[in-house]
Amino acid sequence: MPRWSTLLLDDAKLAEMPRLPLDDVLRHADLVTEQQPHPQALYERWEKQQWSAQAIELEPDREDFDKRLPRSARKAIEESIATFIIGEYTGLDLLGPILTGAPEERDHLYLGTQIADETRHTQLMLRLGEELLGLDSDPKRMLVQAWNMVTPPHRDLSRLETEVIRELQEHPSDYRRWLRAVALFHLITEGVLALVGQRAIVNSLHGVPLLAGVKAGFTAMARDESRHVSFGLHALRIGIKEGYGDDIREVIEQAAPIALNIEEGGQVDDAPQGLTMKQLGIESLYRQLRLIGIERQFADHVVALSMPTPAAAEDAEAAGNAENTASHS
Repeated sequence: MPRWSTLLLDDAKLAEMPRLPLDDVLRHADLVTEQQPHPQALYERWEKQQWSAQAIELEPDREDFDKRLPRSARKAIEESIATFIIGEYTGLDLLGPILTGAPEERDHLYLGTQIADETRHTQLMLRLGEELLGLDSDPKRMLVQAWNMVTPPHRDLSRLETEVIRELQEHPSDYRRWLRAVALFHLITEGVLALVGQRAIVNSLHGVPLLAGVKAGFTAMARDESRHVSFGLHALRIGIKEGYGDDIREVIEQAAPIALNIEEGGQVDDAPQGLTMKQLGIESLYRQLRLIGIERQFADHVVALSMPTPAAAEDAEAAGNAENTASHS
């Protein structure tokens, strides 16, 4: 393995990923998005960061899962994998129209790589569903099983994604609708949900000599996610500069409160400052809205919509302030 650095994950091979320093994995996407890479740079990163969903050995993980993992940990892993089975497969449906509606040639070329990524992620999730959780080997039946395992807010978000994508399919050259789809998929689904969920799984398994295949797969997915989120933020920055900020804000206002409640709370073991999944999502949302040029006042408004009580709103403000402090450190 090459010498340690803050971007060690950039060059890591699949077999090395379970042994990477935890902080490198958790901070990687933030460091990449702060660089604000353009689509061509993201394409070049993709060429260098290939991995195989079929190369991950899962038989030892099945032994760990069935015989060594505590029941509470098994339930948490099951729920997370079910969420990703639905999320990654849905990503394939969403990306087709987003690819077709891409406004620039470089966008089109980059989005082709993301469809390849989502296909690979889906293949890995189908393997985990069958080989780890014992779900039906037929993808259609497995998707139904996974759908019945996810939370009601996750289903609500999937329905909203379907509506936004249907509008884009019916108007494939409508830039406004394209930006709405990118805001929903790249910023909310990928940046707030997928990235936080991947980090949580890697974080919860850190230092545990179990589930090496799961750790490798979710670490590799988190590296891919850094490219996906970076592209979305690039596109949305341009959209805001070109006067489409209200359209972007509208879809974020609809989707973010749903996304922030998908996990319905839950403590993340050993997470920085003991933050919950919801607080980690809020921190990610604040960071990404800042990077596309949306004002803090709007971010506060959206987060408040997801809060059931004043005390919860105070916790959210603390998460937002933590992100603001980190961005200036």
